[in-house]
Amino acid sequence: MEKKAMAIEKINAYMQKLKTMEKKFDPLPHFTLHKVLSQISPQFYTKDELTQIEKVNHILCQEANLPSISQSKEKRIEVVNDKKRRRPNNEDIIYDGERKVKSKSTIRKKSIIHKKETMLSPPPELPSHVNNMIKVLNGSDIKYIMCKELFKSDLNYYLNRLSMPITQIKSDFLTEIEKTTLETRDHEGKPIGIKVIVLDPCFNEFSLFLKKWNMKTTSIYNLHQDWTPILLKNSFKENQKLDIWSFRINEKLYLLLNDNETHKIEESRELKNSTGVSKKKEE
Repeated sequence: MEKKAMAIEKINAYMQKLKTMEKKFDPLPHFTLHKVLSQISPQFYTKDELTQIEKVNHILCQEANLPSISQSKEKRIEVVNDKKRRRPNNEDIIYDGERKVKSKSTIRKKSIIHKKETMLSPPPELPSHVNNMIKVLNGSDIKYIMCKELFKSDLNYYLNRLSMPITQIKSDFLTEIEKTTLETRDHEGKPIGIKVIVLDPCFNEFSLFLKKWNMKTTSIYNLHQDWTPILLKNSFKENQKLDIWSFRINEKLYLLLNDNETHKIEESRELKNSTGVSKKKEE
């Protein structure tokens, strides 16, 4: 027992020696490293050590007329808060050098507004010659789809298609089954499409496929396959506008392309001719 007690005393004395031998924390030898570490990982230091680093830093900053660690942190927080509070006078514009760029949120808002406007704007009056033709064919469920402006791509024989952007569509002219079919894809990932009958401005009948292509930001309906024969039959021009109407015969979908401007010119000519004939008769 005496031996055991002596051994414990020796161990205790040795531990006390070790404690006295331990070096006190001195932040000066590697101050830059301590300064960075104290900001990034303060958990590696005791409170006393952190205060020592802050004191040394404060003294050095006073000599160099620079803000201390705590002051720089406070300033950084103030700048961030100030940025949050501040808003540019024109929130919709971001300046990229000398070029003005509209923010994405603004573009998104405008596209939504434009889509609402196109859907809510009233359709044009159904031309009498179109109405008469649909009656002759025993058609029903007449809807105005859109006013399509023809572009170079629409007049390209090689592309062989007429594009109809969904953002410009003004009525819900498809059934739920047709919508589901347009969303389906084949084994190659290409849209399947639905068969439609298209009437050109002269009421010539063509069989085409209506397909839906999903892009990154929007979707487009394309009248595909055998669009070139319609181009060959008609003298369509770039920037020409066609009113597209839909109707159904025994639930089958028909699309009618109407060149309203040309028809108006023809009507005015007929009126002039008729008025001229009547004047001659009166004379």
